[in-house]
Amino acid sequence: MIVLNGHNITGGFPNLKLMGRIVAALLFLLVASTTYSQKVSAIISRDKIRLGDHFDVKLLVDPVSNSPLSIDSWFNIPDTFASFQVVTRQPIDTVSIASTKGYHQIITLTSFDTGMHTVPAFTVVIGKKQYQTQPFNVSISPIDVSLRKDYNDIKDIIEPAPETDYTLWEIMAGVIVWVAILYFVIKKWIIGKKRKYTPIHPKDFSLNNYLAQLNALETIYQSEKYQQFYTDLLLLCKDFSDHQLHITTKTKTNSEYITVLKKAIHDKELLKQYIHLLHKAERVKFAKATPSLSECKQSLEEAKAIITQLASSRPKTAADVI
Repeated sequence: MIVLNGHNITGGFPNLKLMGRIVAALLFLLVASTTYSQKVSAIISRDKIRLGDHFDVKLLVDPVSNSPLSIDSWFNIPDTFASFQVVTRQPIDTVSIASTKGYHQIITLTSFDTGMHTVPAFTVVIGKKQYQTQPFNVSISPIDVSLRKDYNDIKDIIEPAPETDYTLWEIMAGVIVWVAILYFVIKKWIIGKKRKYTPIHPKDFSLNNYLAQLNALETIYQSEKYQQFYTDLLLLCKDFSDHQLHITTKTKTNSEYITVLKKAIHDKELLKQYIHLLHKAERVKFAKATPSLSECKQSLEEAKAIITQLASSRPKTAADVI
């Protein structure tokens, strides 16, 4: 027994041992947390854009200690997700922070669907653990075409001329029109009875026919009629793919059409090429983008390659053999 100033302090030793264990545990947790701590975040340049405009998403992985980062898998962002498309991807930059390094990357996005859309959380794997960025909303508004129109000068008010009664003339014109219609109906009926039936040949959906029509579009973009070129290009591609895939998409929007294609085309690379061509055409048609002659030529070659792959991947039927 130890006595200090008349007080027994032997019973305090177990408490000192317990406190020592607690301090050791806290130090271990502190070292473990600083060893694998890092800051994962995403920053957007704009949260409001117009249809077809671009905005940047900056992905950051920064350490919060001097321990080096061990990145197992970087953010995997597809070319098309939700209502957004990737325009460009900059290389991953290495940023020196104290005695260690952080990693940053800037990805440029765009969208052709109006409304409020959410960019989802992106995942990165560090030290076999997954970390996510925060999701954020982006508002896409339509292009106000009225702002591009010139104002017209205010003109003086013109007094209307007295109205003339054309009732009699209208009745006579109506009688003449009905007599002409009746004449042509009777004539067509008589001629139809005399004429023998001739079978109507179906539309030529052969690959060579569509390749020839696509080649004919070269003169259009060379004349700098870019919107007409991409409009005719999409019409030919959609017409051929609808026939090959047995789908009907003439009344569907671009987003609805892509949804149908994802179910009908099982070749992922072909699907990716087709969607890329659709977005490029939409930027020219609606966002008023001006492509170069080389870009138009490349789009034409991509369209021919797409319908060629569709023709080769579709099983032949009896109609194809004939």
